[in-house]
Amino acid sequence: MADDIDPREALASIHEARAGVARSMDYPPAWDIVFGLLIAAMVTAQGLPQISIGLVLLGTLAGLYWMVKWWRDRFGWWVSAYAPKRARWVAVAMWPLLLCSLGLSCWTRLFEGPLWAPFLGGAVAFVTTIVFGRWWAHVYRRELAEGGQ
Repeated sequence: MADDIDPREALASIHEARAGVARSMDYPPAWDIVFGLLIAAMVTAQGLPQISIGLVLLGTLAGLYWMVKWWRDRFGWWVSAYAPKRARWVAVAMWPLLLCSLGLSCWTRLFEGPLWAPFLGGAVAFVTTIVFGRWWAHVYRRELAEGGQ
C-alpha cells in the first residue's frame, strides 16, 4: 500500500498543509497585549522592593501556561519561538532589548536607582514583546507559506 503513494503528491500535500496553517494563523490582538503584560509584569517586579518576585513569577508563568493551552486548543499545535529557521532570529533579536529592560528594572533594586526605572523597563518590555511577537508571526507565516522550516 505504501508503494502506491506518489512522493510528489505527498510533498505537494505537505506544502499545501503548511500554507493552510500560515493562512489560518490569525489570532486576536488581545493575545499580544496579554503576553506583553505578562512579560512587563515579570520585568517590572524585578525592581520593585515591595513586591514578592516569586509570587509575580508564579502568576505570570501560570498566565503563560494558560496562553499556550489556549493556543493549542484553538490551533491544535504550538511551536517554540526558536524552532523555525528564519523566525528564530526575530526571537534572538528581541533578547537584547528585553535584557536591557530587565537591567533597567534591576537597577532600582540592586543599586538604589530611581523608582521609575522598573516601570520604564516594564513599559519597554511590553512594547518590545508586542512588536517582536507580531514580527515573529509574520516571518513564520511567510516561512510556512514558502515551504521552509
